[in-house]
Parts: sequence; structure tokens; C-alpha cells
Amino acid sequence: MSADMNPMFQFTDLTTQHAQMLNLLQDERLALLDGELSRARALLAQLHELQETHIEDEESGLIPYLPEWARWHARVYLAEHRKLSAMLGELRLALEPLPARVPDGTTRLALLDIHAPFRHVLEHHFEREEKGLFVEVQR
Repeated sequence: MSADMNPMFQFTDLTTQHAQMLNLLQDERLALLDGELSRARALLAQLHELQETHIEDEESGLIPYLPEWARWHARVYLAEHRKLSAMLGELRLALEPLPARVPDGTTRLALLDIHAPFRHVLEHHFEREEKGLFVEVQR
């Protein structure tokens, strides 16, 4: 572990947050499938709050301690954080003008489809952190 890193930093909290974020996204997608956009919006708001806290924790408590020899440079994690924040913002904006309930299956399917890139990037980002960042800052 880096000599400067906070020894009380809880990696288990971060991996738990990863699971919580994926679960929120799954619940939100299920709400979309049901056409319950008001619930989907509320779940995305929760996801946004958790994601922003999570990013802040990583950027202040881990990334500054990433060694130079790390597989992925700090700029990779920082760029992915910016991209994920922007993508989640776009999803939230896409739902904003829609009614609380959408009965039309075609619209619901289209809304689910626009989530695919965010989910893909999020899952790969978490894998990169769990196999790279979280391990490398502890060496």
C-alpha cells in the first residue's frame, strides 16, 4: 500500500457501491420495461448521487496514489469518470420530458436501448477498477 494512502480506506465499500450502482441501474431498467418512468427517474437520481460520491471518493482517496507502473494510467480512470457522468446525465435528460407512465411498448424498448452503452461502459469501468486500481494502490 502506498505510504501516503489512508490506511482506513475501505475497498469493500467501493466494491459494494459498484454492486449497488449496478442494482440501481437494473431496477431502473425494469421500471422502464414496466413503463414506470417516474420510478425510473427516481432510480436514476439515486444512481447519480451514489455515482458522484463514489467518483469523489476514488478521485480523492485512490487515484492520487496510483503508482506510475500501473496497468492503466490515472487519466484513464478520470476520463471514464467524466464519460460516465456525462452519459448518466444524458439518460436523465432523455427521461425528463416524458410522462410518468409510458404504455407504448415501442417507446419503452427505445428507452431501454439507449441505456445499453452506459451499462456497457459502467460494467467495464468497474472491472478495470477492481482488477487494476483497487489492487495496484495497495501494493
